[in-house]
This record gives sequence, structure tokens and C-alpha cells, in this order.
Amino acid sequence: MRHYPGDDIGVFLAVCDSGNFTAAANLLGLTPSAVTKAIQRLENRLKTPLFTRTTRQQTITAEGVIYRDACRAARLEVDRVEMLLASITAEPAGQLAVSVPPLLGAQVITPALLALCQQWPQLSISISASVEMADLFDGSVDLAVRVGELPDAAGIVAKRLGTQRIVLCGTPGYFAQSPPLHGIDDLQRHTLIGTLKEGYAAPWHFQLADKTHRVMTPDTRLLLDGALLTVNAIKEGYGLGRVPYWLVKEELERGLLVSVLDEVITGHLPIHALWRATPVMLPRLRLAIDALIAATAAQF
Repeated sequence: MRHYPGDDIGVFLAVCDSGNFTAAANLLGLTPSAVTKAIQRLENRLKTPLFTRTTRQQTITAEGVIYRDACRAARLEVDRVEMLLASITAEPAGQLAVSVPPLLGAQVITPALLALCQQWPQLSISISASVEMADLFDGSVDLAVRVGELPDAAGIVAKRLGTQRIVLCGTPGYFAQSPPLHGIDDLQRHTLIGTLKEGYAAPWHFQLADKTHRVMTPDTRLLLDGALLTVNAIKEGYGLGRVPYWLVKEELERGLLVSVLDEVITGHLPIHALWRATPVMLPRLRLAIDALIAATAAQF
């Protein structure tokens, strides 16, 4: 514990630690008289003696022990917070463990984190792929990105990064050879590409103009495991499929893919950055969160 010259409580703790007024004066660089006056000011304020004094020694009183323990606990907490606050202005350094969803992590999140390692040589980042919420509670993960609604979890801070919007799309070549598509009922005349979920085709969700919710299980010729396989089949012109917008954003902007029924498609999900609540955020965590916010701002 640090001592604070000129602080009466610091002087009192120095006397407790060193055993007598003279030793405390030497420790703090004060005169014995200054130490005595500091203790007297405390005793006058508290209206109780903190030490029993003789010509040879000073013995702490029962009241002094109570006050000493309270002062020590308070001073240790002050020291802890001061060190944390000092670390905020330090260069980001140390190990940061990040957990990301596999595909979103590979395409969007990981490139932003890798750039941090190039910019800050004292920073080390480990990245794991997972969709489990439990990772946040076992202490193995400092920062996580998750897609979907969040559970009500105490001690976890969430920052929304955006919305994973879903699009139904196909190639211009596919649409040129297919029947017109004006509404949901026209989908039965099209070749649909389904995404596997628990052994079956994941349902497609729509909300009509009258707010009616409609769920459709696509009648598919292709049933693929995961959005990446689905995207590849869509790009090859095999049919229409539902995928996250961020995964085909570039192709849509370049006209290589065309999205349809945008106004009625639902199933969009929130995307959050998550971390454990602490009194003060370490520089490396703040830096990573800011990088995720910047990386996702242009994607969602």
C-alpha cells in the first residue's frame, strides 16, 4: 500500500505499519512533531484516542484497530482504481480473447481485429469461432459477437452493432429464364435453394402489407448446409435463396445478384458485441469494440 505524505489518514496508516511515530516520520520524510499533530487532528475529529502513548511506545487502541481496518480497505480500493484509470491512457497491450460466429467472424470481424495487431505491436488477439452464449461466463472470452436475440444476463454489457438483414436473391441470368415474380405466391413457380436447419429446410418468413405473418417451407431441389454453400449455389445461377445481406452486399451493388420481395421478407436478427461489466474498461477492449463498430457500420 502506498503512503501519502501530508495526508492525515496516510500518516495514521504509516504509524500502524511502522509501529511508532518516529519510524513513521522517517518513512514519510516528516518530523516526529508533524506526525504527532496529524494523529491529534484525527483523534480530535473522531473524538476518540487512536493510540495509547507512553514515553517508549505507542499502542493502538481498540477504536484505532477498527479505524485502521476501514482506512486500509478504502485506501486499497483507491489504489486499485487509480491503477485502472492510469491504464486507460496506456498503449493497448496484452492478450484479448474474442469469440465470433464462424461466417460473420471470417468475413467481417476478423479482418478488423487483424488490423489492430498490425497497428499495436504490444497487443495479442486470440479469435475463436462459436455461437454459444456460455462462453461469456466462464472467463475464457473477453469480447464476443453474437447474432440473435440476447438472453437476460446479469453482468454482461451489450452494444448493438447492427441488424443482420435477410435478402432473397438470384442472378440476372436466372431471372431472365424464369417466370415473373411479383409476390410470395409466385415462388412456387421458381427453383428455390433451401438452407438446412436441424435436418429440414429452414422456413422462410414474410410479413404482408396488412401485417399478416406468413411462414413458408420452401419446396427445394437443393438443400444446403449453411449460408456459404447457399450463396455459392445462388451465384452459379441454380435458383433463389435467402442469405444475410452482408454476405452478398458487394454482388448486389455490382448487379451480379438481384434481390426480390425485400418489402415483405422478415427474419432479420440483431448483432451485438458483448463483454463482461467492469468498473473501468481496459484500453485493449475499448480499442477492439471501437474497431468492431467501425467495421460493421458499412456492412449492415
